[in-house]
Amino acid sequence: MRSLKIAAIAAAVAAPAFALKYAAPEHHLEADPSLASWKPGPLEIAPEEELNLVGADVMDEITLGWVKMMRKAYPRLSVTMEARASGTGGPALTEAKAQLAPVGRELLPPEEKAFVAKYGYKPFAIRVATGSAGSLGKTAASVVLVDKDNPIKGLTLDQIDAIYSKTRLRGHEEIRTWGQLGLTGPWANREIHLYGLKPVNGIEQYIKQTVLMGGEYRDGIEFVKGKGFTHAFTVAAQDMAQKPGGLTYALLSNVVPNVKVLPLASKAGEPFYEPSVENVYTHKYPLSRYVYIFVNRPPGKALEPKVKEFLKAVLSREGQDVVAKEGVYIPLTAEVVSEELARLE
Repeated sequence: MRSLKIAAIAAAVAAPAFALKYAAPEHHLEADPSLASWKPGPLEIAPEEELNLVGADVMDEITLGWVKMMRKAYPRLSVTMEARASGTGGPALTEAKAQLAPVGRELLPPEEKAFVAKYGYKPFAIRVATGSAGSLGKTAASVVLVDKDNPIKGLTLDQIDAIYSKTRLRGHEEIRTWGQLGLTGPWANREIHLYGLKPVNGIEQYIKQTVLMGGEYRDGIEFVKGKGFTHAFTVAAQDMAQKPGGLTYALLSNVVPNVKVLPLASKAGEPFYEPSVENVYTHKYPLSRYVYIFVNRPPGKALEPKVKEFLKAVLSREGQDVVAKEGVYIPLTAEVVSEELARLE
């Protein structure tokens, strides 16, 4: 695969807000040819039996592709799909209005809490695709932006946690200045001016759970506002022109001329990676994301047969080919597919 340059991706995805529902293709990847083909198994289907999906509108194209596979294999099964927003998936699962909830992010704490309060266990989550590298609204990889003249070469997740968190669960000492990251000269004593999104938000929660490991934010973060979270990120990026010590998490679509995207590493001693399509596909880039289908599976219990068959279809070569042909979300690697298939048993 050919690695795409960050500037090219950023330019391609720097689109207005309507791109939340539509995104131009950003890759020409194919499903891994080593993936097993789907061979629909026998299902006992009652008259007028339904299989209902409720969830993300931004996943509607790939979800519809999977629904069509299931309808063709089981014409007597009424497979329905309601794609309104990621936020509808969790409640629909909790209220038993859906057997499968495609969600373009992890569940937010209130969504998971409501499910646990009713059933006493967490929803069962299956990774079904990788998020995009940079397409607005398509679960894009998170990036870290700094002033374009900042000489820092990259950051580790441990360092980002030490910058953003007061709990520092990754064990790194507190970082408040650029000098603590090895910068010298006029940068040595310059404080890191932090931006972020006011909780609770899907991207903010992803950073909190993935980078801060569920820890608490430090005081003094400037929570930016705008017309939607994507606009707020751009506000933060532009504000760095007046505050060159700034740092924010954001998306590639928020890159403006006065900032640059930092390569990231999981921890010290590991290689740094940029958020290219190739690095997001392999998840070498540490802040690559997944999208999920959530189901109600009691611990120790088998999946409902029709639910299991749907998920097997999604994780097949044909199911991942649906993802690949959409050209924005990215198919799973064979290794991840193998892990998820094992979890269905």
